[in-house]
Amino acid sequence: MTTEKHLTVEPVIWFEGTLIRDPQPHGGQDDWLLETLAVGTATRKITIHASGREHSANIRDNAHKGSRLMVKGTAGDEGSGIDIEATSLAFDPSHDEPDGKR
Repeated sequence: MTTEKHLTVEPVIWFEGTLIRDPQPHGGQDDWLLETLAVGTATRKITIHASGREHSANIRDNAHKGSRLMVKGTAGDEGSGIDIEATSLAFDPSHDEPDGKR
């Protein structure tokens, strides 16, 4: 008897955006919801879920309404209200301008 394993790779999502409100605690101490608008969209709100100590420290130190960010993640569970599960977050990306300023 042979058993086959079919691994599915979940697509990775990358985008840049701007926080449209301050980060909101979600469920636990190191659990956050971030609401953003992606660069190039004016009306589509994207809800990001970030959890873990590293994300939490980064969010507390760098995230507030109007912060620019770069997100890497995967799609949230359908019906959860979460669009992206963050695997990586960078606030106020320095690559925007050659001098690192906005």
